[in-house]
Amino acid sequence: MPQSHLPSPLTTTNLGRRQLLKAFGVVGAGAIAGPAVLSACSSGSTGSAGGAATTGGGPVTGEMDFWWNPSVESADAMGKWMNTTIADFQKTNPEAKINSVTQPAEQMVGNFRTACQSQSGPALDHQYSGPYTMQFVYENCIAPLSDGTYPEAEFAHVLPPAALNLYKFQGKTWALPWYNAPVVLMYNKALFKAAGLDPEKPPATVDELIAIAPKLKASGVTPFGYGLKGLTGTGNFSGLWNFQQLNDPKEILPVVTGKAAYTDPKYSGWLGWVKQMIDGGVFNSDVTSLAYQDSQNMFLAKKSAMCISSSLTNFQKTLGNDLGICTTPTKGTGSLAGRIQFNSHPLFITSFAENKQLPSAFLQYLHTAPVLKGMYESSGFFPADDRFDPSVMKIEQDKTLFGFLRDKSVIGYQNYWPSKMDRENLFLGVQSLFAGQGTPEQIAQQIEQRLATWRQQSAADLKNFEAQASS
Repeated sequence: MPQSHLPSPLTTTNLGRRQLLKAFGVVGAGAIAGPAVLSACSSGSTGSAGGAATTGGGPVTGEMDFWWNPSVESADAMGKWMNTTIADFQKTNPEAKINSVTQPAEQMVGNFRTACQSQSGPALDHQYSGPYTMQFVYENCIAPLSDGTYPEAEFAHVLPPAALNLYKFQGKTWALPWYNAPVVLMYNKALFKAAGLDPEKPPATVDELIAIAPKLKASGVTPFGYGLKGLTGTGNFSGLWNFQQLNDPKEILPVVTGKAAYTDPKYSGWLGWVKQMIDGGVFNSDVTSLAYQDSQNMFLAKKSAMCISSSLTNFQKTLGNDLGICTTPTKGTGSLAGRIQFNSHPLFITSFAENKQLPSAFLQYLHTAPVLKGMYESSGFFPADDRFDPSVMKIEQDKTLFGFLRDKSVIGYQNYWPSKMDRENLFLGVQSLFAGQGTPEQIAQQIEQRLATWRQQSAADLKNFEAQASS
């Protein structure tokens, strides 16, 4: 995202790290203690399975906090995996101290912004993809990886390679993709069969989904379980539909910059499709009072026949061979219709980290083959690194999904959309739609009005998107 303007440095306060964590109300998830020295490692080395890492610059000393968000679908498994990963790293680096601090999804941006303003917090941080991360580059909260802090050879391993482009700015690379999170549409084959439907033929179009809804309801289950209370997961739902009239994901950028209006059906027509599905009885009636995870629990309890997620792990354990996955039912006529969106979520080193070699070494370790394998096994996410060996996948759903990611995927809309305009705009529109508070056309107009306000109030961010649109 080339852009000439950067905001001036943020001011520093005297709020200490422990005070900051206490103020946020977050706690260390498996904080692993130890003296503060790390073995040194040489440029380009990926480290060993035992956790040794080298940068060639001599011993690296100090303590660091690592802030990250585990998937709600597999939080326990990811937490245990991370604790083990840190412990293994420290077995061969016994004088390192890494504090793992999990961040709730809805607080990741706000907590890190406060940390940057106070210049006190994590040395290594995790944010969601695209603008969610790049906004902090523009706010001088992130240190460039490509200035010698991180081995240049490591960038060649990013998978897919295009994901790295999301984190390039002014000739530098600022963040490293960590894992690819797809928006997965799941269905229960046994429930389809019980409703008299072909379990091997999920609905290919929105019209087909509406047509089978009465049969599923008659069998005693909700056709498509969903919940948006608290708004978490609303981006996944929107991502199923909102690119279906486009041929390239960057076609959404003119809406962001004001060169096109969201009221154009090319961009907002999907709201009408969702309304058709609501009217057709596709969703549960209490969508607005259920949280995203509640709807997934409904699917696990076999009370709904379809559900969305960004991880399959828990569902595979519970449903086994009854778990089916499919591409999104189509309604649009763009070349992106029927593709699944994925987001390549990154890690980065903070600009205020006193010791940048320690997070760099641990970041390298997270990209070693054994750790990549462990991440996949704990979360179901596909690591964003070509050193991940897909042959370790033994489950058919994962093989199918990996094929979708390879052949039928597109980078998610949130990589080309202002992060502030998710929770404070688009998500509100989806909420209004399910609450019956306006027609799709009225809601599209509200989304456009909030975008206009954002443009007036966010001149620097707008310039960044204009630069992205013209690049």
